[in-house]
Amino acid sequence: MLERPGLTLIDRAIIINADDFGITHSTNQAIAELFENDSITSSSLIVPCAAANEVPELCAMNHKIKVGIHLTLTSIENYSLKPVFQEYNLGSLVTNEGFFPKDLVSVEKNANPIQVKAELEAQILWALSHGIEVTHLDSHAGSVMGLATGRDFLEVVFDLCEKYELPFNLPLRIIDQPFFSRSQKKFFEQRILSAKRRGIEFIDDLISLPYSLEPRENYDQMRDWLIRQIKYCKPGITQIVAHPAKVTKELQSLTPHFEKRGLEFLLFNDPLIKHTLQNNHIKLISWEYLRSLQRSKKPPY
Repeated sequence: MLERPGLTLIDRAIIINADDFGITHSTNQAIAELFENDSITSSSLIVPCAAANEVPELCAMNHKIKVGIHLTLTSIENYSLKPVFQEYNLGSLVTNEGFFPKDLVSVEKNANPIQVKAELEAQILWALSHGIEVTHLDSHAGSVMGLATGRDFLEVVFDLCEKYELPFNLPLRIIDQPFFSRSQKKFFEQRILSAKRRGIEFIDDLISLPYSLEPRENYDQMRDWLIRQIKYCKPGITQIVAHPAKVTKELQSLTPHFEKRGLEFLLFNDPLIKHTLQNNHIKLISWEYLRSLQRSKKPPY
């Protein structure tokens, strides 16, 4: 982690990012409310979802809302998604029915990198054309990361990061994770080095709430776990990943994890979480900071 403008080597900065903006109307309302309450600092939009059409208007009404693109190549549990790109058929990215597959293995085994780039760029362009000032790129379900078979599309994403001058959500401390093999760590080291050569900005670390509700897990346990993570986060820029939503029948029909999402909406509005951030001298920032830093380093032409 290098010293950055406004941050020293001992500062701890946190981005609180709400994933899956656009998945349902109730999710959109929850995320907009969290922004209004200064409870989150960032979000990631799933452009292929139908409710993504609501997000440009929400951004226009509330300039606190910061939106990155949740680059999507897989469908959601009970929600089949189609590509945004429509100029020609993206046969390597879809099932026989024309939807993104639900599993990472199918993406990594079958996807043509040219078609991957076409689709991911279409998702970025959709947001830009609808007036959204995109702050960063990240990966829905890790579908560009090579987590299932080792075949990744990160260099394709880095091309887009360069073209649109956007940082990417790949924490530098990913190489310290004990659940990755030595070869996987070496792979990520190589990709990080490639991105650095391109001038792409990264965060340092990630705090990710478990996606599903653990057996006998309750709200107080979730809150205590997050408080500990905040208190003991390391110097640098850390992103907290959440999936907040208001629970509705629509959400229940799309994902079996609706209860966890509802609890996360309550969690980030909790005064104890806000107190913990303040009391531990955490600097809250958004991806906009890293985007500005990356763009400021671009050499003049």
